[in-house]
Amino acid sequence: MNVDRSFAQKHYADLSAKPFFPGLVEYVISGPVVAMVWEGKNVVVTGRKIIGATNPSDSSPGTIRGDYAIVMGR
Repeated sequence: MNVDRSFAQKHYADLSAKPFFPGLVEYVISGPVVAMVWEGKNVVVTGRKIIGATNPSDSSPGTIRGDYAIVMGR
């Protein structure tokens, strides 16, 4: 699915004062996204473990960022 600018701005509204906000919105709307619904006990904690640390160099092998990310930012 594709996300429009208005939706992306609302979704990331808590980050709107950050200097990277315009670039984040541009990135999110630049192509298709995969929308998922995760449910279950401690799903947010579990999801964050699967994704890995924000900084790829701090991410463990076996996490999405640890296995596939090279640098932080765009």
